[in-house]
Amino acid sequence: MKALVKDVLFGVVIFVVVMIMEFLVTLPFGTQDVWALPEAEYRQYLNLEFLLTAIPAGLVTYLFARWQKPDQKAGWRKAWTWMLVTFVMYFAIGIGNGNLEDIFGVLGIYVLLAFMFAGPLVYVLFNQD
Repeated sequence: MKALVKDVLFGVVIFVVVMIMEFLVTLPFGTQDVWALPEAEYRQYLNLEFLLTAIPAGLVTYLFARWQKPDQKAGWRKAWTWMLVTFVMYFAIGIGNGNLEDIFGVLGIYVLLAFMFAGPLVYVLFNQD
């Protein structure tokens, strides 16, 4: 139980780091008011944002796993926990901002979650004793 709580807390930290990455990948898009976009364009923007963030997010979870050096069982637990924490956080953001359908209505969020899930598993796969 203690390990799971620790993984959830690390999941929150990872989410913050991923949000910073998400901000960084959107800087080249300019300072347009995203909320003023028509819904179709807004969804395209979100999709691109999530897709561009997927690789850095996977790298972040890989590096956190590398730092913690989990065995196979712990690697699977971290993969599920970190991915679910991120899912719950995006769900809460979607509820709070009233754009839940926009967030979960694009492929990019699922690619992002898959890359986050894969990070610890890639570490475990290539670092078996």
